[in-house]
Parts: sequence; C-alpha cells; structure tokens
Amino acid sequence: MGKKVFISHSSVDDKLINIFIEFLNNVGISNDDIFCTSISGSLEGGKNFVKQIKDNVKGSKMVIFLMSERFFLSYFCLAELGAAWALNQNILPVIVPPISIEEYNNTPLIGVQALNLSNVNFANEFHSNLVKKNVIANDDTLDKDKLFKEFNSEIRNEIKILRKDSRGFYIARLLDNCSRQTKQIVNQPPIDKFLLGDRFMLNNETLWRLNGLLDIESNPNINEHWILIKGIKLSSAKLKFQLGELLEQQRNQKLFTITNFYELP
Repeated sequence: MGKKVFISHSSVDDKLINIFIEFLNNVGISNDDIFCTSISGSLEGGKNFVKQIKDNVKGSKMVIFLMSERFFLSYFCLAELGAAWALNQNILPVIVPPISIEEYNNTPLIGVQALNLSNVNFANEFHSNLVKKNVIANDDTLDKDKLFKEFNSEIRNEIKILRKDSRGFYIARLLDNCSRQTKQIVNQPPIDKFLLGDRFMLNNETLWRLNGLLDIESNPNINEHWILIKGIKLSSAKLKFQLGELLEQQRNQKLFTITNFYELP
C-alpha cells in the first residue's frame, strides 16, 4: 500500500524539498504519509530500492514532481517520472524556474497541467490540488493566508540559489543582456575590458551573469553573481561547472572563473 503523497526530486534540491514537507505537515500530512527519499525511513533497509519506489508510485494518492534543472539530470528522477506516467493518474508536476514550459512539454507529461513555482499564487493552487485529489480535507480552521504567504516567501528565496551536486558542480543559465548595469557595478580594470559589446566579449573572454546566486554566502546585499569564461565559444547558454578562483570583488559583487565544465543542451 502506497502513501498519500509521493515526491520525486533531485537530492540537490533537498532544501526546497524540506520547505514542501513542512507545508504538507502544516496542512495535515505527516511524514508517515509521505514517500520521499529525503525523509529518513522512507526506504526500508534490506528491501529492493527500485521495487519500493514502484510500489509507492502505484499506490499513492498523488505523485508530485519537482522538475528542476537537477531533476532532468537525474536518471532516477526520470525513471520515477516514467513509472508514474505509466502507473498513476494522480500526477502533479511542479516546474521549478528556470525550467520553461517548453522544456516541460518535451517530457511524457505533456498535456498534464503543471504548476509553476514562479506563480505568485502557487501556494493557493498547490493546496487546492491537494484538496481536489482528496489528499487532504479543506480545513477551515487553518490560517491559510499566513501559511500561504510564508510558503511562497520561502520558495522564492530558495529558487534563487544555485546549489552544488555531490561532485561539486553547479548548473546555471548564463545571461548576457545587462551590459549597462554591469558597467555600473564593475567599472575598474581589469574587468572593464570585458564589458565591450553586447555580449561582453573581447579576445575570446566572456563575462556572464548567472540566473541565480551561488550557495557560497548569505550576504543580503549581493543579488547577482557573475562568471568569467575564458577561451570558450559556447553553443549553449547553459553550463554545468565548478568554480575557480575569485577574480574581483567590488560593491558586494563577486566574479569567478570556472574550472571543469560541461555544456548542457
């Protein structure tokens, strides 16, 4: 017999998962009713790992997919997606920015209505889906306004952070459309020479703004991170990379070079 909720996610997104689990606890779903590999005890020792996942996908009232960049790079996440698609009709996909609806539509779940974490009403929509699928009852004693506001705030803060995987790699999209803003933030040599042209390119060196913040600090004054890529002609604006040394710091902005990297489609 499966549990009420099955959550499929990348292990790198554990902090985001913890926010979801806390919300589920607050609306009446205990950890005992959640199958999630981030919860201690979800997987029973001595039993076949894949069979436990299959049985819980099949028997759960709702299968939630947290579809982040890391999700799409996990073989187990993709296997769980395929199993749920084949075995369970109660699927709730959650798109985690910067994943787009176009990327989501390239999965077997195309046509299944998905929620998006960037939606300002996400908490309300998520709760409504739990009620509609009879996973929870609509409890009028809950202070929903306060609960939804806190949930949305925690989510927005978390999805800004780019986290390392178990090998120390980050995944980021590279943004190149803020040359004027960059010129104001970083305006002294040696960085200044990289800001020429629409793509900040000179002598095969490029300065890129990342789509989120690296998980290296908690300085509230830092709202952007930049990366310098040397001698690389990108065919994609999406990388999996490891950090090198800090190149320059000004006005609470940090720029980094990279070491090992892979281009992603």
